[in-house]
Amino acid sequence: MTEKQAGHPARRRSFTGQPLGEFAQLRRALRHATFHAGARADLADWLDWAHRMLQVSEPDSVRPRLQYEIAVAHLRGLGDLTPADSLVRDFFDQTLGSSEIGLLNDAQTLLTYVHGAWAGHATALTAQDQERWTGALSARIHSLLEEDPAVNRRSSLHALAAHVALRIRLVGQPVDYRPEPTADRTEPPPHYLTAEDVGPLDPNRLTVADLPQAMAHLQHLCDLLPEAQTFPVASIADAFDMVAPLLAAHAAYPQVRQALDDAVERTEGGIARARKSRNRALQFLRLERPLEALGEVHTMKVSTWFGDTLPWALRALLMAHRLYSLLHLPLAAKQCALAVCAAAGSSQDPALAPFIAQGLLRATDCDYQAGNLLTSAALSEYAITAQGLYVDDPWNEEEHDDFQAVVVDCSMALLAARQIRPRLVPILTDVHARTGLDALIDTQMAAVDAPARSEAEWMQMAIRSGCGRLFADEGPRRAYHWAAGGPTWQAECENTRHAVLACERFVAAAQVLLAELVPLDPLLQPAHIHIDVQLDARPPEPQQLPDNHVSRWQVYLAPWNEETDAQDGEYLADLAAPLMAILMTESLLPQEQFMQKTRTAFERGLNHKLIAGRAYDELADLLPDDHYRRLSSLRPAPPEDVFPFRAAAHPALDLPHTPGPGYDEASATDAVRHRYEALPVVRHTMKRLAASASFRATALALRDEGWRDWHILNAVLNIVINFRLSLEMDADPTASPQNIIRKAAALQRPEAEDDPAPSDDTFTPAALKQALATSALSTLQNLGLESHRQTPNFQALLELLGTRYAYWALDVPHEDILGLD
Repeated sequence: MTEKQAGHPARRRSFTGQPLGEFAQLRRALRHATFHAGARADLADWLDWAHRMLQVSEPDSVRPRLQYEIAVAHLRGLGDLTPADSLVRDFFDQTLGSSEIGLLNDAQTLLTYVHGAWAGHATALTAQDQERWTGALSARIHSLLEEDPAVNRRSSLHALAAHVALRIRLVGQPVDYRPEPTADRTEPPPHYLTAEDVGPLDPNRLTVADLPQAMAHLQHLCDLLPEAQTFPVASIADAFDMVAPLLAAHAAYPQVRQALDDAVERTEGGIARARKSRNRALQFLRLERPLEALGEVHTMKVSTWFGDTLPWALRALLMAHRLYSLLHLPLAAKQCALAVCAAAGSSQDPALAPFIAQGLLRATDCDYQAGNLLTSAALSEYAITAQGLYVDDPWNEEEHDDFQAVVVDCSMALLAARQIRPRLVPILTDVHARTGLDALIDTQMAAVDAPARSEAEWMQMAIRSGCGRLFADEGPRRAYHWAAGGPTWQAECENTRHAVLACERFVAAAQVLLAELVPLDPLLQPAHIHIDVQLDARPPEPQQLPDNHVSRWQVYLAPWNEETDAQDGEYLADLAAPLMAILMTESLLPQEQFMQKTRTAFERGLNHKLIAGRAYDELADLLPDDHYRRLSSLRPAPPEDVFPFRAAAHPALDLPHTPGPGYDEASATDAVRHRYEALPVVRHTMKRLAASASFRATALALRDEGWRDWHILNAVLNIVINFRLSLEMDADPTASPQNIIRKAAALQRPEAEDDPAPSDDTFTPAALKQALATSALSTLQNLGLESHRQTPNFQALLELLGTRYAYWALDVPHEDILGLD
């Protein structure tokens, strides 16, 4: 022993007979040496003292706590738990029968350490040891809960049970899966792991040990929190935040998040709550899950909207803007950006003035993303003025991303105008000269060797970028394009001030609503929805217009006036009613199922998401009537060969490819088998068609397009039944609807050789496709779904059935009905 070691405080200590006091001092020293690299040289001496204390300590008071500290010090300080394995076993033997919450919490923490050591090959303890101790700890917690303890103790037990169930595991691996050891061991991580230390937890790779149990205990805890005012919620709230990406799919996640955040706000204030929401949002964003991130951001906004926390609310709105823009929902994003301007301006706080410029710059970018390039240029004048007034070093593009984005937008708009709208170039260059951006734009365009693009190429580039149709604000009518939930959307209005503001109010609300409903799977048809928005002081109900290919709607909106109060329930009802009518009709869910999803969306705060403080028209009414008159007077003349513009959805809002509501593979397979059982109804017709060279060629071509034999059989059956039914109708033209249904059912009998049948040339590819398409309605009914449209879009129905219900994929072994195999 060296002289320095002999003089170490741990060597010079003698036991005083006060074990708890000595233990407290030793614990402080051990933890300092364990978790601070500069003090780690002293760790061996402190461990020596701990082992000597262990030999004289009383079993019930100090011994298990010492064992815990020694084990943690070996693992976290020296990187190897093996020398303390026997102490770990003794610790669990003593502790798992305890009634003391503190010791049981230590047991849960040590279990986490043991699992990490085992995964890192730093212990001889086994996976079976861990499972046995975990089960015993869970059972002990359960038995203590059955004693009906006081509310704070009961809260602590539920929190502890949730901690145990929240242990992270690899997806698809057995509980005893152990990765291969690495050649070199890294420095132990910090004592208290944060979300930043762990990184985002990908649900595709990781899960929690028992999600149902974890969420059940968290729900019980949340029910107790209003009573358990002194329960220390921070630890379980932090654990919840850390694993939030692994919990978000559970139905109880919003309720648990709300309750934990409420408790944190009661004890630590609104900023603490906002910070937790922001951190969860950033986790989801790093995992490319923008919809979940958006939910967290809205939570952050609501908790900080008033008083000293307003800057946090403005940052939340700016984050929401970014997320809506990322999701290709530019009008929802614009509403958030303009709300930032309004809130910062009305606060009359000079410190918040830079937010005015930031909001205007982002609103300018939103108009560009929406395809309103001329409006974006006009709005940039206001944004650049605010940037110069309120922001330090305003023209530094490296410092101000939003300013740089507007410069890029202006450059791209000018380039597009020069190539496909040369007569609009003077409008843009006049704005650039007034704002002083012309020099920056000229420099940027000179540095880029941009290829010449046709109108179609520019439109394709806009679609790939998640933008609307370029120069959509040119001419007497204005159009907005976006995509979400399966459909592509198009809203049009007259290019006048009040009509545009009302239409944008509607589109912004539609985009916000879709971002909330799509994760709930409203089962919207993948059709193109075209909405004609008109002003009406007393707006009637929206009208669906007949069309089997495009879903056409006429929507009437009241013009905004200064007396409109966005906080009035009538304003929200007028905003939501036409949207709900359209979505209900475009959904294939039964009405009650769809309405339940909308109720869920409102329970999760849809009200405050639809309205950003003020009425949309009030926020966006920045440009004068002359601006709209000038744009309306332009006469667009796009080339006739340009394809219809259809926006592209962000992947998070695209048509889902998961099994749809009500889908069951076994039942779907039985339904296909039942289709083949209908062969006797057209057996002679099929035999005759199978002998026809032209029909065989048609059948082979349909197979190449993805048709199964049961599709062909089903189409032939429909053509034959409709033919025979038409003969019955000719014979009895006055038959009642009930008689017609009875006649159709009677025709579902085995076919006789001399039964009347349509000629072979009736079964053309077009006729077969039409017959199969019309059968989609009965397929929906068999799945428990409903078509609410007056004129069904059969192609959209078949696409959805194929994507969500394996309509084109399923088949069963069957008789060769076509003679092709």
